[in-house]
Amino acid sequence: MSEITGARYVGRDPVTGRGIYIQAEPGGALEAVADTATLKAAAALNAIVSAVIESNPTDAEAAAFLPAISEALGDTLEVAARAVDRLDEPAYGSAARTLGDVLRVSR
Repeated sequence: MSEITGARYVGRDPVTGRGIYIQAEPGGALEAVADTATLKAAAALNAIVSAVIESNPTDAEAAAFLPAISEALGDTLEVAARAVDRLDEPAYGSAARTLGDVLRVSR
């Protein structure tokens, strides 16, 4: 399966199970949807990894999570960088509000 350049993953179709990807306009509503999906995925991964770490995993078990953690961190940093870039705007954009909502829920 080829990867679409610039496409952002936003979830799975509940009927077919296929991944849903979008091409988001910077600052647009679809970008906010994609940012929300990215942050929710990172929060879920954080919860899973935290539970695994509490169970005192073997080195191999812990290492199995490193690729997913690295990818989630990279995706989350991109979302955060866009939010920081927009701080110079006169009002918070929807992506910044979404970031704040997700961060409050993940505490």
